[in-house]
Amino acid sequence: MRTFVGTFVFPETGEVNTGALVVEEGRVVAFEKKAPAKGERVALSGFVVPGLIDAHVHLSFSGGPDPVAEMEAEPKEATLLRAAGYLRAYLKAGVTAVRDLGSRDGMAVGLAYAVEKGLIPGPRVVAAGLVLTPTGGHGHRHGVEVDGPDAVRRAARGEFKRGARALKLMATGGVMTPGVEAGAPMFEEEELRAGAREAEKRGAPSAAHAQGLFGIKAALRAGVKTIEHGAFDRWDEEAFRLFKQKSALLVPTLAAPDGILRGEGVPAFMVEKTKKIAERHRENTLEAWRAGVTIAAGTDAGTPHNPHPNLARELELLAALGVPLEDVLRAATVHAARALGMEGAIGTLEPGAWADLAVLGENPLRTARAYRRVEAVFKAGTPLHPA
Repeated sequence: MRTFVGTFVFPETGEVNTGALVVEEGRVVAFEKKAPAKGERVALSGFVVPGLIDAHVHLSFSGGPDPVAEMEAEPKEATLLRAAGYLRAYLKAGVTAVRDLGSRDGMAVGLAYAVEKGLIPGPRVVAAGLVLTPTGGHGHRHGVEVDGPDAVRRAARGEFKRGARALKLMATGGVMTPGVEAGAPMFEEEELRAGAREAEKRGAPSAAHAQGLFGIKAALRAGVKTIEHGAFDRWDEEAFRLFKQKSALLVPTLAAPDGILRGEGVPAFMVEKTKKIAERHRENTLEAWRAGVTIAAGTDAGTPHNPHPNLARELELLAALGVPLEDVLRAATVHAARALGMEGAIGTLEPGAWADLAVLGENPLRTARAYRRVEAVFKAGTPLHPA
């Protein structure tokens, strides 16, 4: 038994309590006023929160000005080694779980396996493998092109057969694929439903890249669990209602357009597309929060000037919109855990959860800057940073 003594921030309630977190076999057993007499005692300074979670990353992408071109120019082995290095960086940033929503040759599935088996250090990885997109759709150069519900169903089954634990569907066009209009509908609702159903049967999360309103609502009606980006068009009341009826999550990835518009060397077509959506993206996110839509934190890390890790920037951007700091913390913990299909297992300090902890130098309920001061990280009660 190991007991952590310090000041703990509980995301569900927003309470800050000093006491002792009792851990056995890597899981939280109880939170008590005083540490038990038996077992190892670990004193922690600062503010202890559940290990942070990034619900949308791309480990194959570098976060450079043109990450797709960079990836295509290097051997696959180099991409894999880069990605393994990013996993170490996530741990130092207090991120103990990520969801990869599309990787080169589905290699994130192998990275997830390597972390799970202890072959390499890293956060827990929930990997979607290859993305599913219609012929010529967004991400087609590095995804599976499928047309019709039956083809979507077969492709989804194939990804799960190869070890994926999540499924990514392209409901609309996007910024980083040339010749594709961002926000334009891609998959039909029946196709999205076929994919979402395959994920549901396996208890796996489904995610839809969805920027235009038509595609967002189609994905929600189809039963997709998380909507990624949500950048184009002003949302209507039906969209807000569907989110709540379906218990779906919004993963806005504010860091993605922020990086494209702040950095140099980004391909012109990406910049032009992003200029059209950036302001609406921010407004949609805030309006969704005000309407009661649940927000989970995800960065889209790996896209232009959006490095691994970049969760601190995403959380600062959420706070800058006016999202209360209590909800910012929930977005990076309990809500992100739902997006990964791991609700109750991570993102919380409640009994039964893995003892994944991040120790922050400042109170995250006072300032979003706190996420840039990570002083210690534990995964299943084991110290990982500092080692």
